[in-house]
Amino acid sequence: MISAIFEHLEERETCSTLEEVRTVLDKTVDGGNAFNIYREQDAVYPFLSVLTRGEYAYIWYAPNESSAGIQAWGEDLGLDPEGTVKFYSPELTEIVNDYILTRETALQVVTAFMELEKWPACYEEMPDCVEWEEL
Repeated sequence: MISAIFEHLEERETCSTLEEVRTVLDKTVDGGNAFNIYREQDAVYPFLSVLTRGEYAYIWYAPNESSAGIQAWGEDLGLDPEGTVKFYSPELTEIVNDYILTRETALQVVTAFMELEKWPACYEEMPDCVEWEEL
């Protein structure tokens, strides 16, 4: 696993093991958190954004500055198909339930990225642990 930097609402941390990633993703501020994850050698792009709230998560990936990004499709969690989950990043952000994952799935996505030699430059190169939608 290649180390990555996790910037979140409280601090900036470097993780290089599954246990460190799990510990950082479990950190919350008022029940949630917002993570920007990138490799140290990368300036700003690419980066992975993970929002958490309770047991829910939302994932968005920015491969480069000119991309609108790529978001992960959610799981069937029995949520209201017309509803949203509120995340704080630190502003209030409402995400449609179609894109909500469990925090455990978010952990799998983050570790899949950290196992890649080079982070994806396009939609076709995304890890296949979840389905993705190009924006």
